[in-house]
Amino acid sequence: MGYRAQALFAAVLGRLGAQIEDVARVGHPDVLARLGGRRLRVQVKCTGSGTFGISSADLEGIRPAAAEEEGYLAMLDLGPPVAWICVAYSKIRSFADRPLPLAMLVAMADPAFSDECTGTFAELIIEYRDSIEAFTFSLVRRRALSGH
Repeated sequence: MGYRAQALFAAVLGRLGAQIEDVARVGHPDVLARLGGRRLRVQVKCTGSGTFGISSADLEGIRPAAAEEEGYLAMLDLGPPVAWICVAYSKIRSFADRPLPLAMLVAMADPAFSDECTGTFAELIIEYRDSIEAFTFSLVRRRALSGH
């Protein structure tokens, strides 16, 4: 599910008006995108458990390298309910390599961005509910990179 989550998050950003620059097959960050004059460096994860850990390498990949950049952890909480939890690098940077309760990620999250991503994700899933199993990493990545 991890690779698929990366591509699906890129598709969500695309629907929010972002230009997707890259959806990485390997390495960090998972997604590079331009949205509203900012360049986003995003590490995408998913979990169905109550705790989560982010590695030092993941954090290094989303550390902003320029003034117009913002780094995010985008966690797909498989719930229920399913939701995106989007946490800015500045809030999560000191939590490398240790388990965190998912509730703590929610408390650190950017609520407006998380809600916008969750709503857009739900619309995407509902729109393609009859063919969602065909949404492979490669297909969704290709569509996000082409702007579809």
